[in-house]
Amino acid sequence: MSIFSRRDQASSPFSSHGGSPESLSSPASSSSPAQRRRVTHIAPGTRVEGRLVGATELFIEGEVEGEINVQAAVVVGADGVVKGPVMASTVRVGGRVEGTVQATDRVEVAPSGNLEGDIAAPRVIIAEGAFFKGRVEMRSGDKGQAPERPEKPNGRNQQNP
Repeated sequence: MSIFSRRDQASSPFSSHGGSPESLSSPASSSSPAQRRRVTHIAPGTRVEGRLVGATELFIEGEVEGEINVQAAVVVGADGVVKGPVMASTVRVGGRVEGTVQATDRVEVAPSGNLEGDIAAPRVIIAEGAFFKGRVEMRSGDKGQAPERPEKPNGRNQQNP
């Protein structure tokens, strides 16, 4: 009998986005880069202030106040709170986000999610029961470029929507 039991992945906070706690540990040297999955985890009870920049997936169960700009997925867990703009390839909101959200792939707001801010992404999914207050701009995958302002019929850019 082993004193270490394997945790059921269904109960893992990472199971909602395809990872597991085991993927956070150092992979064996024989594993390929495609098999290695790196996740930055901000645990419950942790508060981070400032700018977060990186290339690895970010899983937030604590609180982040400031800009998030990653080249991978950002997952805000049910107890996670983000106050500030979020830019990533994919953003999944299960907790609370206050700020603009830009994604090069998609933005998903789960039934438990609460998003107050504008969304700009090619694909937007807002589940029934989710709270959303803001504007949605669906655009083609343009590698994160800033959205252009719509033009008025007279050809001048719109100043106040």
